[in-house]
Amino acid sequence: MKKKKGQKRAFGKYLFRWLLVLVLGFAAISVAFNIYIYQTEKDHYTNLNKKEKKDRIEYLARNMNESFTKLKRMSEMVIGDDVVLELYCKYDMVNSFERGKLCDAIKERCMELDNMNELTLSSTLYFPDKNLKIDRFGYHDDDSEEFRQFITERQTGKVFLVTDDRAYMVEVLKKDYIEDYWEQGNVLGVFVMEVDTKRIMKELNFAKMSPQDILLMTNMDCSELYFTDGTEKLPPLTELQDSRNMAIGDNQYFVDSYEEEGSFFRIYYLQDQSLLQLLQKNMKNSILVFIGISILNIVLVMLLGFRYILHPLEVLLVKAFGEIEKSNLSYRIPLTNKDGVFSDLYRKFNYMAERIDSLVSKELKQQILVNKANFKHLQAQINPHFMYNSYFLLYRMIKSGDRESSLYLCENLGHFFKYINRDSGDDKRLSDEVSHARAYAVIQGYRYRGLISIDFQELPEKYNYIMVPRLVIQPLLENVFKYVIDEMDDDEKIILRVGYHEEGEHLVISVENSGNIHEEELCRIRQKLQEPEKEENITALVNINLRLNAYFKEDQSVRVLKSNLGGLKVEIRVRL
Repeated sequence: MKKKKGQKRAFGKYLFRWLLVLVLGFAAISVAFNIYIYQTEKDHYTNLNKKEKKDRIEYLARNMNESFTKLKRMSEMVIGDDVVLELYCKYDMVNSFERGKLCDAIKERCMELDNMNELTLSSTLYFPDKNLKIDRFGYHDDDSEEFRQFITERQTGKVFLVTDDRAYMVEVLKKDYIEDYWEQGNVLGVFVMEVDTKRIMKELNFAKMSPQDILLMTNMDCSELYFTDGTEKLPPLTELQDSRNMAIGDNQYFVDSYEEEGSFFRIYYLQDQSLLQLLQKNMKNSILVFIGISILNIVLVMLLGFRYILHPLEVLLVKAFGEIEKSNLSYRIPLTNKDGVFSDLYRKFNYMAERIDSLVSKELKQQILVNKANFKHLQAQINPHFMYNSYFLLYRMIKSGDRESSLYLCENLGHFFKYINRDSGDDKRLSDEVSHARAYAVIQGYRYRGLISIDFQELPEKYNYIMVPRLVIQPLLENVFKYVIDEMDDDEKIILRVGYHEEGEHLVISVENSGNIHEEELCRIRQKLQEPEKEENITALVNINLRLNAYFKEDQSVRVLKSNLGGLKVEIRVRL
């Protein structure tokens, strides 16, 4: 008794010590892991943020450049159109009808351009010296100075003009393209496409990662601001070119820029740093909170561990498994309402012990049953009636002078009796089993010639070397001759078929016959297969099922069905 108490006390100290080490180790690992996760997440988020920002700027710049390039090409196409030149040249020489036709053609072109591009608000063609203005609404005299502003701006080389919150793409038709300068007298026409600034502003806002960020679109040397996302407080544009960080008011920004090759603008992205700083602060606070909670958990676990873990584990590990070690499979842990979280574990231990006890008993009974079935089967293998019938059949064939059939029958009889009486070993190759069954089918086929038709398929070579228990196919054929042919009418003819097919990881060997089997008989056979211990006589089907189950460790290796031929179909499953 003292020795047992000492063992329990030593076990409790040992378990308590390791529990303390486990909890402290878990806390240390958790803190280190969270610090590592914090640094990793910080770097990952920073890199992800940079990549996301770069992708957004590049995507915006690429789309804008494509849209503006299309506008410029359309402007060049309109200004170089033959109809424009023809209208200018013939304007004073044709009647109003011809002049109206040419103006209508240009008006339709302007309307078409306004509808083709989502950035275009309006397209207008000016003829300065004709005082003519043509757009999608029609054509009329125009003596305003509006087009002269476009000419003046275009003289500086600007293709894109922004003034009074409105933006234009301008293309000029000159008399002399060799000249490098712009003069009003050298201008034949001015084509102006007004760009939708609201649309551009919306695209800038869509590209922002947070509302506090700022997006700018400037010219290439950053001397002129084209568009911004609506922020009023902006830094001087000259400071953007070489800056990576910038302060605007109380906020700090990361500065990135991008320009598309061949474009006339540059995009600047100013990202607010306050969001990143807030995220980092929150992550640090979370780690501190986690460390505090971990310390409280350690104290709580140490206080509750002994009461709710050590004692229940002593009951389970020391006493219960000690009884199992002594082979006392009838021992069960007493259950009370105070067992707490270990009550379910106690119940599962009791269930495990009960199952082990049941399985050991069942295994012994099953082994006795299998041995009994094997013994009965081996006793019945050499059927004297089959021998007598085979010898008399051979005698009649020899007497009738059927030399070839007699020789073939002798050969199969030799193979059949050799396999039964001389071949040793319980495990056989499937090809040997099939050959033995085929020999039996040949012998019986001669005996019942004219009464039975045998369709015995060839076994595919890839299945030849599967190992199976001895005598699992021939008894199925024997059942057909014993229970079907011997009881059929004289005018009936029986079909016997043997086939093979794969089902998942198993090869299924089927033996079926024609006839008429009732569902009640099928149910009776299935019941025999499921509960063989309740049957006094072990049949061939039960014998084969038991031996295959034990050999392949399966639950049901033999299955009985109704054949498409009308009779019984027996399937045996062997593992590939």
